[in-house]
Amino acid sequence: MEISIGLKVRGRETVLKILGMHCATCSLTVQRALLSTHGVKWAEASLASNEAKLIVDPEVLDYAELLKAVRRVGYDVYRESAYIAAEFRPEEADVVERRAMGWGVFYAKANPATGVVYVEYNPLEINVEDVVRRLEEAGYKVKDVRKGGVEVDIDRRAAELEARDIRRRLIPAVAISILLVPVMFGIELIPQLVQAALAAVVQFYSGWRFISGAFRAFRNKTANMDTLVTLGTLGAFLYSTYAAFTGGYTFFETSALVITFVLAGRYAESLMKLRTGDAVRKLAQLQPPKARVRRGEGWAEVDASNIRPGEVVEVREGEKVPVDGYVDDGVGAVDESAFTGEPMPVEKRPGDLVLAGTTLVGGRLLVRATRSGNATYLAEVVRLVRQAQNAKLPIQRLVDRVSGAFTWAVITVASATLAGWLLLGAPVWQALLFAVAVLVVACPCALGLATPLAVVVGIGRAAEKGLLIKNAEALEKALKAKYVVFDKTGTLTAGAPKVIKYVGDELALSLAASAEAKSAHPIGAAVVKLAAEKGLPLAEPEMYETFPGQGVYARVNGAVVGVGNEKLVEGMGAAIPEELRREAERHKAEGYTVAFVVVDGAVRGYVVVGDEMRQEAREVVERLRKMGYEPVILSGDSEAAVARVAERLGIRRFYGGKTPDEKAEVVKELRKEGGVIFIGDGINDAPALASADVGIAVASGTEVAKEAGDVVVRKGDLTKVAEFLDLAKKIMGNARFNLFWAFAYNAALIPIAAGLFYPTLYLRPELAGLAMALSSISVTINSLRLKRA
Repeated sequence: MEISIGLKVRGRETVLKILGMHCATCSLTVQRALLSTHGVKWAEASLASNEAKLIVDPEVLDYAELLKAVRRVGYDVYRESAYIAAEFRPEEADVVERRAMGWGVFYAKANPATGVVYVEYNPLEINVEDVVRRLEEAGYKVKDVRKGGVEVDIDRRAAELEARDIRRRLIPAVAISILLVPVMFGIELIPQLVQAALAAVVQFYSGWRFISGAFRAFRNKTANMDTLVTLGTLGAFLYSTYAAFTGGYTFFETSALVITFVLAGRYAESLMKLRTGDAVRKLAQLQPPKARVRRGEGWAEVDASNIRPGEVVEVREGEKVPVDGYVDDGVGAVDESAFTGEPMPVEKRPGDLVLAGTTLVGGRLLVRATRSGNATYLAEVVRLVRQAQNAKLPIQRLVDRVSGAFTWAVITVASATLAGWLLLGAPVWQALLFAVAVLVVACPCALGLATPLAVVVGIGRAAEKGLLIKNAEALEKALKAKYVVFDKTGTLTAGAPKVIKYVGDELALSLAASAEAKSAHPIGAAVVKLAAEKGLPLAEPEMYETFPGQGVYARVNGAVVGVGNEKLVEGMGAAIPEELRREAERHKAEGYTVAFVVVDGAVRGYVVVGDEMRQEAREVVERLRKMGYEPVILSGDSEAAVARVAERLGIRRFYGGKTPDEKAEVVKELRKEGGVIFIGDGINDAPALASADVGIAVASGTEVAKEAGDVVVRKGDLTKVAEFLDLAKKIMGNARFNLFWAFAYNAALIPIAAGLFYPTLYLRPELAGLAMALSSISVTINSLRLKRA
């Protein structure tokens, strides 16, 4: 709908539902961001409705840029998602994405490894049926659609449907080809007209997949593997038909056998593709569909997705936990290997977190639910893994450009082959056979599948090992990095520091613990724990604020309280007594962290906090060195504390006393010398994680989608970092081998098929078709090897 507002603002209207606005400044920020987008003529964001109304020039606007603009300033747009199983060739993935994109669609990614298109769209403008219609109008057959949630079986259903259709067409093709094989050896047991009729069945029934695909590609002004097979087999069939009526040389067996071999290869490929998504499928199936929940005086079995926060669920020995929640009662050993990759069960007691999909191997637990259904940690992991599997590696962009020209180049070579042999005086039938061999030996599919298959299988394998790869590009970037930069607290150390010494009165400690009670920082937790051990009362802060890299500031029982380093003390206008300063410096020189307690503008004491080194830290640092990386420590703790850890680990380069923003600046400086992988616990490290080439968040929480970084490792074993780098090397090696094989195969066989080495070495079209099928199969088999990486 074209409208006009104000004086002369004309264009098409669209509405976005904005998430995260809570004040007038928010709405103005969103409004300015939208107005800065190319193609937006007018925008107004309303806090009352949480909506942004826009007037745009649809001829200029890239709709996806609206989402990027809003997210760039820290807000989000409500959108819905869908998985669409469609019939397309790997080399057509870019065309499919362009067809799915358009008005109302923020994101579209076609995965050639699974045959599934993932889209995110604005439900205020369009629905998924509109996207399906766009694909069907472009000639792509849509097999299945699943809206919302986490859909892990649609790729399997798509592969099953494809396998079923190929099998239906392959059976008559095989039977007819067996009858025509003797003709290859000059034994004509069947009259030529009967051969023509049999070959026609194969050409126009069994081979209809290729003909319809070629026609679709023609409509979209492109060419694909179907184009090559159709041109080759149809050319051979039509010429043989003409020759049958004119007394010339026929080769009906050529078109029939080529189609049979290619179909057989495609069938084997589709069966192997059924296994590519096994890892993620197994993860999704961990979450049980039913749960026993306390209702009234008894227990009722209900759908697990209907459990409400606060309800109590019973889990018995041997059962899977159906919801995320905290143990309300009972003790048990829980197998969390699906998330951590570690086989040893973890003991759970009242107050401990348990996750949906983990298995209670011993005991009985009553769990108070916090999240269920598609909101669980498991569902979030599956959703993020699926999105990462749909992503393209940077190397694939080059391959896409090559693939776009590859098919046309093959058609050109085939045409030149036909013309060249005719000019050399060869019979038409012989020249045509060479041209057909060129067309059907080329395999753009192998190029299109080379990296997507490796990504799908490799990222799934990573999820099984407790590594959540959110951004597939991290695989390639990690291998180019020079530095691995560690945060200290919670990363190289256990992240559970304890108070080694407290100097000050108990009232100051009580106020400090009250101020720290709302803090997520490990030092705050240590102060609260000390106060609890001394039996000191805690009060609810009337006001609370965190200063990243400095400490906390609060008002408790009317007193202004601060707990933090010298920067916080200075910011509160307080002075550190010289004697306390000397003592604090001595403790810091020993490698401990010191936090001062300020009450009403006066320093009333300090706490000395120590943190134990992770047992595996030294092993990981040494392993990274052997892999060619230089380890660096970058921390907010004092220089002395950082130096102590660096000395114990043999790390020469380290930085201490840095605020989160200063950490990000150090990362940017290091990037000038080489790629940077930053590893942090995510509490104060978001700027540094975002600034690095690859950010690895060592997460303790369950909302992994909110974690900064490209890779998320559940807090625990630091060796997962080395495992990620090792797996990244294997995935990229697998993808590069696939690409090398695909290019080498085509480079070697196209000249042979063209007859450059005839009569010493040449390829009949039937064998060329078989070779082409084996090329895609070999790429698929090689990618599946990653399931055991």
